[in-house]
Amino acid sequence: MPDLKSQRDWIAGLCSFVLHLLILVGLAAWSVGIGIVGQSLTIESGQLSQEDMPTLELADRAPMEVEPQPDDATSTFPNIGAIPGAAPVNLQTVPPEIPSAFLQPELSSDLQLPLGGGNLGFADTSLDGRKKENRARLALENGGSPESEAAVERALEYLARHQLNNGSWSLSFESSCEGQCEPDGNRVDSYRIAATGLGLLCFLGAGKTDSDEEYGTNVSKAIYFLQQNLKTNSGSGYWVGTESLAQMYEHGIATLALCEAYQMSNSAELKESCQLAVNYIVDAQFRDGGWDYHPGSPGDLSIAAWQVMALKSAIAGKLGVPQRTVSSVDRFLEKCRGGEFMYRYRDRKPTASMTAIGTLIQIFRGRSREARSIAMAVEYMGNEGPSSNDMYYNYYATQVMFHHGGPPWKAWNYKMRDFLVRTQLTQGHSSGSWWFDGDHSNDVGGRLYTTCMACLTLEVYYRYLPVYSQPGADFQF
Repeated sequence: MPDLKSQRDWIAGLCSFVLHLLILVGLAAWSVGIGIVGQSLTIESGQLSQEDMPTLELADRAPMEVEPQPDDATSTFPNIGAIPGAAPVNLQTVPPEIPSAFLQPELSSDLQLPLGGGNLGFADTSLDGRKKENRARLALENGGSPESEAAVERALEYLARHQLNNGSWSLSFESSCEGQCEPDGNRVDSYRIAATGLGLLCFLGAGKTDSDEEYGTNVSKAIYFLQQNLKTNSGSGYWVGTESLAQMYEHGIATLALCEAYQMSNSAELKESCQLAVNYIVDAQFRDGGWDYHPGSPGDLSIAAWQVMALKSAIAGKLGVPQRTVSSVDRFLEKCRGGEFMYRYRDRKPTASMTAIGTLIQIFRGRSREARSIAMAVEYMGNEGPSSNDMYYNYYATQVMFHHGGPPWKAWNYKMRDFLVRTQLTQGHSSGSWWFDGDHSNDVGGRLYTTCMACLTLEVYYRYLPVYSQPGADFQF
């Protein structure tokens, strides 16, 4: 048995070892605490340098990779024409997680975006506003009335009554009415695709889908007609060729309608058709950034408007659209200027209709409400007031005023809304329709065209969210 002194020496050595071990463990814990906990305390106290922040926040993440651009592309959107105050958007702000399903590399070498994220400058379509439980409320909040809503319902009844058996509509439909409707125009073509697109848009604008109890069959038949008549060729789809005098008018309107139907239903069947139709718009864009009656010709603003609206709807539905296609519209818009705030059709004098279209595209592309060109255009249209026979102008100008809001919108809406309520037919087989004498109403489009444009104008209260009321940077770049 060891003596007492040896026992004391052994115990002392053990205590010393344990003490040193505890000190070492404490030092290690203190170091780790400084490296992990202490860093957050330092950040909160503002003592950590700005250069250190990214290391702390992204230490466990892979570095963001930006897809390389083609040689002739730049890292920012091109300057929006010569419009002052429009800052470029850096492509490096695009989120790296881009679903591959939204990419269409066969169309172009441009970067494809998961659209609806705001980087292309278009707003998402307001789907919630069209729902039955929200539609009446938004109509009243945004300037509609029980009378205007009743007018929309009568218009839908009229359209349902004049839909053809195969699901289409025609601008020359009098023969199908067995003499119950009077002839109302001098159209040379039925423009079946455009007419079907316009009719379908009216139902979709009121929140009617293929599952709607009252109009579901009408909507389903119209969608089926458009899908069945879409021709495919080399990764794109088109409805009519150069045999149609208004090929790109028809294509743009039908694409807009089909994309809205897809957006509202999220149907996988529709997605492919919509993407094919969008691809055709992309391929048909002329090098000046616009579109003409047929692909391969210098564009005009009236035709371009329908293509832009179709691309806008495609963006909201998260379909693939090349970035270059959208940004090129800005260059074309500048080409169509006819003054500080007015726009023109081709090389002609500026007109009210083209000014309404150009201003609306500016708004969709992110132009500030306070911008001089927007303010001057709104003042001009407010002084002009709604047209008594040009529903084409009224349709676009109403959207401009609605998105701008404020007193100009209230003054415009009071006149436009009550004029349409007052002039709608309410009796006979044509009940629910509108008919005006004029170059851009019945002389070209006829009763069905005029009715669709008037109906869409009265649906503005809930068809889209007001651009400038939406938070975020969707329209501010």
